Amino acid sequence: MIQTVKGMIKPCEMGYTMSHEHLCLDLSKVRKNDDSTYGYSNTVIKEIEKAKAYGVKTFVEVTCNDMGRDVQQLALLSEACDIHIIAATGFYLDEYHPDFIDEASIEEIAEIFLQDLTVGIDNTGIRAGVIGEVASSESMTKNEYKILQASALAAKKAGCAIVTHCQLGKLGNEQADIFIEMGMNPQKVILGHIDLSNDLEYMCHLLDLGFNIAFDTIGKTAYLDDERRAENLKYLVDKGYSRQIVLSQDISRKSYFSKSGKYDGYTTVLKGFIPRLLELGVQQEDIEKMLVSNPQRIFNIEK
Repeated sequence: MIQTVKGMIKPCEMGYTMSHEHLCLDLSKVRKNDDSTYGYSNTVIKEIEKAKAYGVKTFVEVTCNDMGRDVQQLALLSEACDIHIIAATGFYLDEYHPDFIDEASIEEIAEIFLQDLTVGIDNTGIRAGVIGEVASSESMTKNEYKILQASALAAKKAGCAIVTHCQLGKLGNEQADIFIEMGMNPQKVILGHIDLSNDLEYMCHLLDLGFNIAFDTIGKTAYLDDERRAENLKYLVDKGYSRQIVLSQDISRKSYFSKSGKYDGYTTVLKGFIPRLLELGVQQEDIEKMLVSNPQRIFNIEK
């Protein structure tokens, strides 16, 4: 079953799924501006409705404990837009961590995650359905390492998936090593932002280890052109890896909303990128795997 902010649903109810998104967050503590501060509002509702019109039914909302997570706002968005939202538990990059992480043990951090997954978040009764986005900087810190370990410990007990943040697509191997050492099933892990690496040998290695990877920064052409993303994805699909790839656009700023006129917001994958893949010869069957059946498998809670 899939844990959403409105309760459990069957995997077959997920439909087209964006596997790494932010519908409500606040990164102003570090970014020192309000571009990455938004939540339940008419603007966000309209942005979600546009994605829904393209067929999106589920958002995996990986705004975690130190990113301004507000599951009550997520529940309001879910109700207003009639969509499924999977909430997350976790801790992000080191610079966002609360002070107590310095002294907390792996077990203590894992217990925080388990509380969110099995009892509820912030006394709301709304449960997380995934651990994420747990992160590593370009050079992994001690606390980031500890949080990745705690994520594996909690995920194994809860039967849930882990979604990560690999800064600029780097350190996927290091994250993979931690999860393997902790005995985490790689099929329940999505290594995030791997599309940014633009390194096919690296991607294939992670996939050969059994991990899922995310092409989840689609539309962020300041980092990598979408034409190259599409070509890389076509290569991986042709190699038979479509069962281990998920797609998303990781909207994390208001300036990425379609309202800006410069970006396509939460419609980026379906509006522009999927047609590009089809033009390259990627089959609809493989697209359905990346948008539907892979998320169904990965986010299904297995106890």
